[in-house]
Amino acid sequence: MYTINQVMSIVYQHPSAVILMALLTYAFGFAQYITSMMMQIKDKEAPFYFWMHAWYFGHDLTFSLLFYQWFHVVHFWLFELLWAGCVVFVGIEIFSLYYSVKYERNIIWQKFLRKNVTFQQGWTYGIFGYALGFALFFLIRLGLGDQMCLILMMSTNAILALAVSFKLQEIGDRRFGTIMLGWYTLFGTIFTFMPKGYGFFATLIRSLDGAWFSVLGIICVLFALRYIWYAYHFPRKIYR
Repeated sequence: MYTINQVMSIVYQHPSAVILMALLTYAFGFAQYITSMMMQIKDKEAPFYFWMHAWYFGHDLTFSLLFYQWFHVVHFWLFELLWAGCVVFVGIEIFSLYYSVKYERNIIWQKFLRKNVTFQQGWTYGIFGYALGFALFFLIRLGLGDQMCLILMMSTNAILALAVSFKLQEIGDRRFGTIMLGWYTLFGTIFTFMPKGYGFFATLIRSLDGAWFSVLGIICVLFALRYIWYAYHFPRKIYR
């Protein structure tokens, strides 16, 4: 689909612009995730679906395992910084798994088991889910030829924008961080799908510089707006 040399030639031609585009995109992504973790800790329920966490774990672990590529082949500080961030987020995802098993196991898995989920069953299903997320991410990356994980990295932002409003509907109220997460998601989605010359992904990956990518972006932005609409219209949760 693309080569490392193709991507890095663009990076070296326009280093300042690429770094600015990347930092804007990733800043909102990190803000989304930190906010979601704060919400999960406070309310004992994540604003993301468990399968989303499994996919994100697959991304973070795959990116982390490519240490040699980032530090000896690519050897550009932006991607080395992203590697360090992904290592941290592997730990955050494991912490999220612990919280999911301890506090959310019935919310996540009871509808499938039709009974109360034990702590041991929660760990079994949780570890299996994370392992499956990693396997799928790793194999799809190989199949697509997504050497630098950029296309699948973009997919993490798209999935979040498309899915998170449905999780909010299931929760049914506005909690600590709900509004903040909505605005971070909207701006993160906008920067993810900006066109070539303005957006990080479309600039670096030629196959993303097309009408289909723009249409996908519009759809994702509409779903991000859907989340914000529900966030402002749901009743506020009362904390005691």
